[in-house]
Formats: sequence, structure tokens, C-alpha cells
Amino acid sequence: MAQSEFHYDRILQDYGRGIPCPPDFSFPSHVVDAWAKKQPDQPAIHWVSHDFARERVVSYAELAELSHRAAKVFEEAGLKKGDRVLIQLPRVVEFWPAIFGLMRIGAVPVPGTSLLVAKDLQFRAGVANAKAFVGDAESCGRFEEIQNSVGVERVFQVRTHGDKLGQGRVDFQQAVEKVPVGTRCEVPHQKTDLAILFFTSGTTGSPKMVLLEAEHLLGHTISGLWYRLKPGKLFLCMADLGWAKASYGSIGCFNMGATYFVQPPPPGTFTPTQLIDALHKYPIETLCCPPTIYRSLVTSSAKSYYRKNPPQALSHCVGAGEPLNASVIKEFRELTGGLEVKDGYGQSETVICVGNWEGVQVREGSMGKPGPFFQMGIIGQDGEELGVGQEGEIAIRTDEGGGACWIFKGYVKNGKIDKREKSHGGKTWYCTGDRGLRDDEGYFWFVGRDDDVITTSGYRVGPFEVESALKLHPAVAESAAVGSPDLQRGEVVKAFIILAEEYRDKVKPGSQEEKDLVLDIQNSFKRDTAPYKVPRELEFVKDLPKTVSGKIRRVELRELEKQRKADVLRQIKAKL
Repeated sequence: MAQSEFHYDRILQDYGRGIPCPPDFSFPSHVVDAWAKKQPDQPAIHWVSHDFARERVVSYAELAELSHRAAKVFEEAGLKKGDRVLIQLPRVVEFWPAIFGLMRIGAVPVPGTSLLVAKDLQFRAGVANAKAFVGDAESCGRFEEIQNSVGVERVFQVRTHGDKLGQGRVDFQQAVEKVPVGTRCEVPHQKTDLAILFFTSGTTGSPKMVLLEAEHLLGHTISGLWYRLKPGKLFLCMADLGWAKASYGSIGCFNMGATYFVQPPPPGTFTPTQLIDALHKYPIETLCCPPTIYRSLVTSSAKSYYRKNPPQALSHCVGAGEPLNASVIKEFRELTGGLEVKDGYGQSETVICVGNWEGVQVREGSMGKPGPFFQMGIIGQDGEELGVGQEGEIAIRTDEGGGACWIFKGYVKNGKIDKREKSHGGKTWYCTGDRGLRDDEGYFWFVGRDDDVITTSGYRVGPFEVESALKLHPAVAESAAVGSPDLQRGEVVKAFIILAEEYRDKVKPGSQEEKDLVLDIQNSFKRDTAPYKVPRELEFVKDLPKTVSGKIRRVELRELEKQRKADVLRQIKAKL
């Protein structure tokens, strides 16, 4: 049987040495405009309101046209090549004409999730030295609180739901509409020009600004291959537009000439029913979700709703943001009648560099195998490459291999560019800050962020393996494992657990039922995992601290435990 274009061996053959990038590469002109000529009427974006009452389909020709006119608006407002522009928009179509319009004139969009508050915007505007802001009425209102302090004069408001235009703001849609149809606005580009800036999600500290050059965006062709996209395919990525995952999603989608499905969440907290309805009503073939959403889909109530409203065309699912527990992969496969969630690994700083590709047998809990053009390794403290089965830092070769040009230029730190590299034995590595190991068949396994690894009685324990083992118990919906200070062991493993819905009303704090459940979870854990990894302390909570992109902030839980233990120690000393 002939291999499909998405098969791992075929991808390695076709893309193993990289993707040719023109010296003057610009994503809007070389990708968006190219597809607009080749398939002008093909939908690029399919937008649906949260209640399914309204729809808007934007073709590749219209997307190219709107972004050229937006570029003219920005140019006439005085923005120029190199200027950084903060963007905070909900899931609306105007996001893409805005970022592509900025790219056309060489300005650099700096997207931020809609969850950012005024203080977050102030931090980002200061670090990025922003010259303008693009938002809806709500985010423009937040930005107004700090606008004077960051010295930004130009504010463009995208009108949604009939919102009134704020004083001193430019009406984005009206300004674009006034630009004559057929206007072309583009400045000369180089593939090494800064194209977009993202801030890391800040799982272990303050967010860092990530510098991404134009050729990085072409590298998301590999992300599109991981999604198995091509013209005519409808793709849903459950990512807020300010998160780098939206770049993986939409940029990867547009590289392949496919259609990006966009739907804002309903008011209030996320419920899996809206996602299930979207899959049921529309021919969405590929779905990309963070682990939190896949976990919500395998709850008892969601399973029942899913079976009553099966997907219309879903054939490929991928996970992103954090590793997905093996037990959730199994439950989802049973629910969907055989669909496997293909896990993958990448960062705000990279494209997809490890993944479960077509033709690669899924090893549940593994991130998969290195993507084409990436030379991946596990390195030690001094940059030395470690052998099979040895835990170390996940790293990417930057001195050779096509992958080097798809990695970020660096972080901005104290006015200097820092890339976290180590050299050893003639090899130079980009250090991801994530820990993992490689098995004898080339699969990579995630252990945790370097700062998240727990050391207890001399043993090193990765939080992900603890959380995966806990997820095997039916009472555990989600958990976070951290090291809690202990005088004898240095640290003990502690788990914060969100109970599954059917257990929440049955277990009262301090009750005998709670004590019995703790013991049952620990005993269940011991049957599946080494005893030294057993959480000696369990705490049931209603929610877990997360970044705006949905990743668990274990650093907050560690600091909470340090403070608690310090308070207890002080109380003991006071009594002596």
C-alpha cells in the first residue's frame, strides 16, 4: 500500500533536510497570497458564534485582501518596520487580518490571551516596547488603565457585538473598509526579520518574551503535517488566540491551505458539550486540544452526551500543551471507537519537534519520535549527550540539522538576547528546560519541567508520572504533584486532586469517607507504580492554579507548601 503524504517515513524523506525558504520570505505574501491565487474561493477561516446562531466564512482571497488593507491602515497610522504591537482579541476573524497586516509592513504583532489583566498588559507592553495596541472593547478598556504609563498612543478597537467606540480609538473595521479594494501594501522583507513575539506561559516564573523570525512560521508546515491537513480539510484547534498554540494551529493550517474552524467559548466556564456539538454539526476532521479538555471529554456525563451526538467527520486527534495521561488516551479510544490521541512536543520557542506521526505506533504516555529536520537528544548538566534510558534535559541540536532555523532567536533578558545553549564534544544544544528520556527505539518520554522534578529520599520523581498513575483511579479527575518540604526525606510527594464529579458530593473534608478514599487512592497507586513515588500527602481541591494557556503552575503549589511547612515549624518552635 502506498504511503500517505502524512506518513512518518514519507515526511522524513520529503522534509528531512528542511523546507526551502526564500531569502525575502514573508508569511502573508509567500503563503496567504500564494493560496489566494491558487484557490481563491477556498475557505481559510470558518467562524461560528458560541451559540451556533451566526457564521462567517472567509476565503483565502478575502483574507489576503483584508490583510493588505489592514496593512495600509497601520502604515497610515505611522507604524513602521520593527514596531511592536500588542494584540488582545477574543476568537474573532479580525485577528488574522490584523496580524498579517502588521507583518506586511514589517511591524511585529505581540499576541496576548484574552485572560490577561491590565497588570499583565503593562508588563508585556514594557518588555516589548509596544508602539500600539489592538483589542476589542473589553481589552481596550483594560489597556486604557495602563496606557499612559507605557506611553502607547495608537489604539485600534475591533468592534464586536455592537460595542461603542472608545474615545481616542481607531475603529479597525471601519478604517479597513475605507481602504480601496485592490490596495496592496507590502514592504521588503528578509526571512530573518522578526515576524511575531510571544510570551511564555510562565509555568515556573515570570513570562519571557520569545523572538520568532519570519522563517519560523514556514517551519509550522511540519505542524500542519502532524495535523494531517490539506486543502478542503476543516481543522479545530482549541486555543485562545493569544497563546502560541494558536500560531501552531492557524499558521500550520494556512501553510497547508486548509480551513481553520474558530468558535468563541460560551460565557462562563468551559463545558465539553459545546465542543461535542461543534464536532457533531460541522465536518471537522482534525481536533487539537490540551489535556484538560480531553480529560473533560472522558467524564461520565460528557461520554453520555458524546454518544448521543457523535462527530460528523472526526478522524484525527492530537494533544498539546502538556503530556496526556495514558489512561485518558485509552478512555478516549474506547469512547470514539478507535481514535487515538496523538501526543506531540513543542514549545513557544519551536515548532512541533517530537510527535506521534502517521506510521509511528503510539506508545501511550510517550511524546513520540523526533520530527523531520530536528536532531533531538537528552543531555546532562554539562551538555554531554546521555544514553538510552537516562533521564536528562530534552535538547535540540543548533549547530547542524535543518531544525536550527525554526527555533526562536532567543529571549530578551536585561536588554540582551539569551538562548539557553550548551556545547559539549563539538555539539551545541538548545536547552528546553524540560526533562525526559529516550528509549531504545527512539521514543521520547516527558518527565517534567526541570524545576518541577521532586527529590525524595534521594529518588528523583517526575510529577507527570505521579499524575498519570493517580488518573487511573476513578475518583481522580485531575491532579498536580509537587515536592513538599520534609525534615527526614528532604521532600515528600504531595498531590493536589480535583475529584471526579460523581465523588465530589460524597466526600466531606475531615470525614471518614475522605480518609478511606485517600488510603484507597494510595493503595491503587502502589499497584501500578514504584512505592517511592506514592504521594504521602493528598489534598482534595476544587481547582488548580494554571497559566493562561491552561498549564498547571506547580510553582505556586510548591511555594504554598513551603509556606505551610514553615508556619508549622514556627508554631512548634514557639511551643518549645
